[in-house]
Amino acid sequence: MLAIEVVFLTGRYVATAYNTRAEGEWPPHPARLFSALVATHCAADPSLGPDAAGERAVLEWLEQQGAPQIRATEATARDVVTVFVPGNDPKTGEAVLPEGRGRQPRTFPSVTPHEPAVTYIWPDAEPGGGQRVALDRVLARVVRLGHSSSLVAVRSVEIPGEPTWIPSSSGGTPLRVCETGQLAALERAFTIHREVEPRVMPARHQLYTRPLAAGAAAPVATVFGDDWLVLRRVGGPHVPMTASAGIARQLRRALMSFAHPIPEVLSGHTSDRRPSEQPHMAVVPLPFVGHANASGLILGVALILPRAVGHEERKAVFTAVSKWEATVRVEDEETPALPLHLGDAGEWLLERVEWGAVASTLTAHAWCHPCDVWSSVTPVALDQNPGDLRSRDSRKLLEAIAAAEATILKACERIGLPQPLSVEILPAAPWALAAKARHYPRFPEPQDRTQRVLTHARLTFDRPIAGPVILGAGRYVGLGLFRPERGA
Repeated sequence: MLAIEVVFLTGRYVATAYNTRAEGEWPPHPARLFSALVATHCAADPSLGPDAAGERAVLEWLEQQGAPQIRATEATARDVVTVFVPGNDPKTGEAVLPEGRGRQPRTFPSVTPHEPAVTYIWPDAEPGGGQRVALDRVLARVVRLGHSSSLVAVRSVEIPGEPTWIPSSSGGTPLRVCETGQLAALERAFTIHREVEPRVMPARHQLYTRPLAAGAAAPVATVFGDDWLVLRRVGGPHVPMTASAGIARQLRRALMSFAHPIPEVLSGHTSDRRPSEQPHMAVVPLPFVGHANASGLILGVALILPRAVGHEERKAVFTAVSKWEATVRVEDEETPALPLHLGDAGEWLLERVEWGAVASTLTAHAWCHPCDVWSSVTPVALDQNPGDLRSRDSRKLLEAIAAAEATILKACERIGLPQPLSVEILPAAPWALAAKARHYPRFPEPQDRTQRVLTHARLTFDRPIAGPVILGAGRYVGLGLFRPERGA
């Protein structure tokens, strides 16, 4: 077994999350530890000679050991404040001194762990005697992890304790880990950025989950992930939730215009334009409902990727958002407002959500926390026509309801859910200010395609289900979005 302990000497950890500079990272990603080891090794005195060769060899061995388990306590996020600092790259002689350089806006997200330490554990890794000596030599020289203010002491330990995060093959939180070739990739990246130009740490994403307590059962999760990228509306017209599908289509088109080539996970179609048979990204408008002050208006849009999506597909989506931002960014603006054209309705301005800066409607937790009863916020577009759900003929009405229930049962199975104990077809959503199904426009929109029947529903399961729950033929454009009825 190999276990590496990192102790935060100041009691806090400063590093930005991989998908937003306004949010802190916790736990520290394994790839960040490896990058710190490589930076320490490369900064060593060249006179180390054979010792340097031994260090490089052990780092090449470590990158092949797979994703480690992690032991880390919970951490409290500090409020993020924008500060203005001198730029690192002086363009003129006068700008060599800090007071002569222009000021750049920067944020330094920080978290304070309840215990100021984190341990990375490789249960099956067994370094030889020479490898341990070389590795310990590198560990002893590491002084920071993440930002330069995150001072650390690093060492190998014999008894690491029980892990609190473990690698998962289905569902969980994506953390960056290294793989074979990571050392070479970091060296190639350094020749480009030289610690002056912007850079992205090479890594792959690995899903992590929390180990269950003895006898505890994990909530069943859908094929959709809960690590959302949320864009909130910061300008433009107020749009009712009945426009969800139209908003989703426009946003997907906008993102596709910045993706070259366009990945299947983003477009929902194969290279030969056939509908994808694999789960892909859902673009889900988030309406403000179920509250005393609810408006029924769309507050923002979530980009929801499948839990099992690969690193390259995930990167392609984030890159498209980044390129869109780059076209409208003013100087060093962190989160520029993205223009989304809504036709005759005007233009929306969207902004990536920052840590702690949004209403609960725009947080994944509000829509994903485990619960056994789920009710629709936007109506389900049924995959099969059940008949007239508003028939005055009681026999026809009962037959239509039974057919709708059967269709929803199949829709649950399609996104990885167990069969509900019950499916209740509802005349309206049980959420304040949620629009009735009959107020939604035709779906799908083209007249040459078969129109889907829209209905609200309530699902009751025999165990907690972890969201998001998005069902039916419109699940990739925000229809069939459910919300947990109990808890928070």
